[in-house]
Amino acid sequence: MKFWRAGAFGALVLAGCASQQTLVPQIQQGESEGKKTVTVAPASAACSRPQCPVLAAAWSAAKPAQAVLTVGLPHQAAEVTGADFHLGGGQAVRVRSRSRAEAAALGYPATAFDVPLRLVDQIAYTPRSWVRVHTADGRSVDETLNSGEERSKAVEAMSYFVTAVESASGQVANPDSSRGGLMDRLGGGK
Repeated sequence: MKFWRAGAFGALVLAGCASQQTLVPQIQQGESEGKKTVTVAPASAACSRPQCPVLAAAWSAAKPAQAVLTVGLPHQAAEVTGADFHLGGGQAVRVRSRSRAEAAALGYPATAFDVPLRLVDQIAYTPRSWVRVHTADGRSVDETLNSGEERSKAVEAMSYFVTAVESASGQVANPDSSRGGLMDRLGGGK
């Protein structure tokens, strides 16, 4: 009888450990041509439908103030042409500048954009944010990134990414950024 209990407990522990793997984004640090690099695997916005936008990011010490932000849209045929990031109360940032870097082959439409590293920091740490992804067929998909109560996997991935970039570069990505103090968590911050 004790054997079955121990086996059941072990299975629950293993299942719990396996499910936690998806909560921590895949961060890779390395060097390319003598320059430090950081990448984060795609992670989804806070939604339950199949057409949930995903974000991925890459950084190189060759351009320390710039990141390559990949925006993808699963279960779509049309190409991603841009994204509007609505951050906090009224700031909206339009992303249209395509990167020379290729977007990762994700199996669905995804486009890489050159953005200031500061934007990735804002995505990671601004409460009440959402994204509108535009496609070549004239459609758009709106989804929440951070409602103030729930942070999406994409937001978590971007915060890990920013931390890894700061560690690799030795500099703060955005000195004006609020990193989630008490007032931000209560909704009264910037």
